[in-house]
Amino acid sequence: MLTREKLTDAQWSAVRTTPQLVVLAVSSAGGTPFEELLERKVGLRGIEDAINSTHPLLRAIADGTQIVQAEDEIRAWYHSLPDAERTPASLQEKALASTRQALDAIRAQDGAGDLLQYGDFVLATAARVARVAREGDFLGIDGERISRGERDFIARLEHVVATGRSEPHRGAGPKAA
Repeated sequence: MLTREKLTDAQWSAVRTTPQLVVLAVSSAGGTPFEELLERKVGLRGIEDAINSTHPLLRAIADGTQIVQAEDEIRAWYHSLPDAERTPASLQEKALASTRQALDAIRAQDGAGDLLQYGDFVLATAARVARVAREGDFLGIDGERISRGERDFIARLEHVVATGRSEPHRGAGPKAA
């Protein structure tokens, strides 16, 4: 199983920050500021719950120090953007790019099982966040469990994860017969 020690600092950064970027991307896809707050809290709880995982990489992501470092990296990136670019769309693009980088880093270690577990973790985190608040309701009446924006982003994320799992290792040449 892949551990943090087998990754470079840049690879680890992508692996560590991706789940939090996904939480932000899903929560910013629709809803009120209060709903976003609830979604982010549940997303962080999902990341923290990975401390109980049997996979060492997921446990490392859930370490309190690593969570804070990921938050600091994301905050520094976000505040480096011009105000006009601080949008849900830029958060979503950053989350998708980070997911690609994280999957590439894991794939570079030839970890098919690690890819599966990490991809499932990222997708489960996104789904968990999307199901928290009912979007567009009035006092709990009507509304959608998962908003259109959340569904669209999760579909894009699922595509990135599926593609990342099926791509061959980029450094691999043809196999001998």
